[in-house]
Amino acid sequence: MTRSDASPPPASALRDTSWLSIAAIVLIVMMLGSVAADMTGKVGTRIVTQENWKDVLQAFLLALLVNTPTLIIIGVLGDFAGLFSRTGEGEVFSDRNLKALRNAGGGLIWAAAASAIIVPTVLSWTTGDGRGFIWHINDLALGTAAMGAAILGLSHVLAEGIRLKAESDQII
Repeated sequence: MTRSDASPPPASALRDTSWLSIAAIVLIVMMLGSVAADMTGKVGTRIVTQENWKDVLQAFLLALLVNTPTLIIIGVLGDFAGLFSRTGEGEVFSDRNLKALRNAGGGLIWAAAASAIIVPTVLSWTTGDGRGFIWHINDLALGTAAMGAAILGLSHVLAEGIRLKAESDQII
């Protein structure tokens, strides 16, 4: 393979996105540690016996429910880590990146919905209040949903860029 046949190195700005991949992975590890500590605090001190296994399971499931928005955000960070890694390698206009962007946008909207509606409602139902749907909408949930919507909008821009690149590649 001659030098002219090799793919050109990614532009400096694209190479600089590689560190964002590492930052996303560090955040994932930190958030997983936080979730593990929270769940351990709620469940870890209990010893499972034949008599209390249902109580331990319920405590575990409630702890999992409370941490659901964080777990969704961890998935979103995983999407971004992959996206930034591929972009740092020069892969920009690809279906994998488009899928990652769409997953991340949808994930942020789901995290906001889980935080503001799903978790409070299910907690209400499981604690015996059962008051119907509970809405705990706050600035963080609204901001998260807005960022998800914005990222979904950007995914449409990327989809158009992919289409234009494919069209351009056919001409060349």
